[in-house]
Amino acid sequence: MLNEVLEASRDLAHHGLLQSTTHPDIKNVGKAECLVIEIDQNGKAHGFRFLTKKETAALWKHSKGNHNSFPAIRVQHPLLASTESKKIDDAEWKKANISDKREALLRLNFSAVNEKCEEIVISDWSLKKLEAVSNTEESSLEALKQLIHVFPRQGGQGDFIRGILEHTCQMLLGCNDDGILNYIKALLVGNEKNGQYIANCMTYYDVYEVSRFDNLVSAKETQSSLIALLNESEDSDDAGDEALLVSALTGRKTKGIESKYPNPNLPILGLTYLYSKKADIPCLARYGLTSVDAFPAGQDEVIKLNDTLAFLTSADREGKTWRLMGSCISDKPQLLIAYLEDDPKNDALLASVLSALSEYETNDEYREEKTSYYEVLCGQVIGGIEQVLKGNPNTQVELLILESLDAGRKQISYEERLSAKLFVDNLKLWDAAFKNWPPVELRLWQKKKAGEQKGTATVYGKICPGPDEMCRLFKYNYTRNGVSEMLKHSAVSISEIYGLYMPRNRGTENWNQLLDRIMEITVQKSGQFLSDIGCVLNATYALPSGNRSKTRARQASLFISMLSILLYLKDIRKENYMKSVAYNVGQFLQLADILHKEYHIHERNGGNRKNPLPSTLMGNDVFLVAAENPIEGMNRLEERMKIYIGWARLMPTEKSGCAKWALKRLEEVSASIAEGNLPERFTPEEKAQVLLGYLAKIEGKDEKDAE
Repeated sequence: MLNEVLEASRDLAHHGLLQSTTHPDIKNVGKAECLVIEIDQNGKAHGFRFLTKKETAALWKHSKGNHNSFPAIRVQHPLLASTESKKIDDAEWKKANISDKREALLRLNFSAVNEKCEEIVISDWSLKKLEAVSNTEESSLEALKQLIHVFPRQGGQGDFIRGILEHTCQMLLGCNDDGILNYIKALLVGNEKNGQYIANCMTYYDVYEVSRFDNLVSAKETQSSLIALLNESEDSDDAGDEALLVSALTGRKTKGIESKYPNPNLPILGLTYLYSKKADIPCLARYGLTSVDAFPAGQDEVIKLNDTLAFLTSADREGKTWRLMGSCISDKPQLLIAYLEDDPKNDALLASVLSALSEYETNDEYREEKTSYYEVLCGQVIGGIEQVLKGNPNTQVELLILESLDAGRKQISYEERLSAKLFVDNLKLWDAAFKNWPPVELRLWQKKKAGEQKGTATVYGKICPGPDEMCRLFKYNYTRNGVSEMLKHSAVSISEIYGLYMPRNRGTENWNQLLDRIMEITVQKSGQFLSDIGCVLNATYALPSGNRSKTRARQASLFISMLSILLYLKDIRKENYMKSVAYNVGQFLQLADILHKEYHIHERNGGNRKNPLPSTLMGNDVFLVAAENPIEGMNRLEERMKIYIGWARLMPTEKSGCAKWALKRLEEVSASIAEGNLPERFTPEEKAQVLLGYLAKIEGKDEKDAE
């Protein structure tokens, strides 16, 4: 992982995009409710502000790992002595109303300071590391400089805590917020746990005289200026030759990293250790090399690694250089990173087009559109890449996927470098293949609105599958009893998915083998599911309203897209396969369903189309047999259809025109099948055509009749 990120850092540095945006000792506070305590120039508390978890997560802190944190300090021991903690029972506190809670807190002795509460100090380590702040004239760091100057040192926190308690007592008089009262209670007297009172409250410290400074301590401007100052001061430290080391990353002599590698908080993955080897685990200390000594690297190199990840995964670059990606081997999400080697700052939605395409659908997804969302997305990406190709026809697209093994370990699960020109060609090919859809309409009934006499049905839009959708699709498992589930492991690997989506060499033996394998898996996983969807559409015209049907329609759309794309990649176009024997077998089975339905409506339900129909219609009943062994399937269907064909011939047109229509279409489809050669076994490609034929609209030879 370090080597791949190092390559990315070189690309960013070449284009001047690496800035001092990170430092190993500067990190975010994390999600927690927080009390911000404002301190004046005399070191006395004057104001409180409460922050939500989201607001706290945006704050910065300076710390050595999880220790010596400043200006964010987690207070573990209550501010008041245990004699006061015993005055409030936790069980009764939970039942009390706001006024009772406030009165209970005001009855406490605010002068009984807990001598064990020693956390609220600035450590000697912090003072040494932040020494450059005291010597700088940078205006954006003036607030931080004052805070460091007045903040209590070790042994001097008693008076500081008394000032906090005094202000807390005044603030409680007008407090009517239950959440704030609960937080103040925890800070003052803690919550009992195993016979001890634990506060576990996050506090943050800022300046009180806001008007005197350009920005607050908590401001992003302060964070950015501090990072730049610390990096600059470390770079300026002269190191003799004896202090230099040979970097394991680059092989050059450089000043080594002193304490630990940074641990950036990456989207999707969370806290990520670039490298870690604990000193207190015996098996890791076998050769006496632990911590940074086990993998020595230059301090400037490590900072660049951290800055690279910060740039590529910044919030404003979501969809451009990073995106969530599903995993083929677990249910944990992965982090996909993609960028153009010659233009890392390009705004083309590279990460989007390499991961989840359907995330960019509009909310009105249950409509039939003329232009696919994928086509629009492709146009945006291709337009951005082609501008770069004009400057360098040999530019590359870098793709990295990072996965989380556990809370402490992250690794690269997939890495690929593609020619940008080939990348564009592959996108155009996939778009053309997606348009290989036959005339299939996945209809859904909409709930009746007040005053409507008849329900309406809308068509679910086509969805183009990207790598993320394919990963999830091949985890899908559907059984004959209609139960569907998502398995932990996908039937195809991530390398196979990108080998299909972004192939290097089409037409080779390996490429053809990959197509064969994925076609077989797709047919196997979708056969029962799509045939059941088709049966419902044949019986009731549209899927019932509701979220479950929307989910099933989405799944069906993805499967149909995959079948259409795979057929295209095998040079089987819809203009040709819609005339094939296999496709017409699917159409024949659909017509058998329609004929069976009409018979049941008129002979079993007395012509009432609202009465229930059989759970399985005639064509669907033999579908799986016909798709596997067409001769056997058609023979079985022949015996069953005789009575329905005879009935349809005798029925008057005005009573069942639909049955007459189905009978005429059956003659046409039968003639098309007879012109071909019905094999004993269908290949996976032919099974796919049977599925599509079963779902596709029946088209008559003359438009009036078809209508």
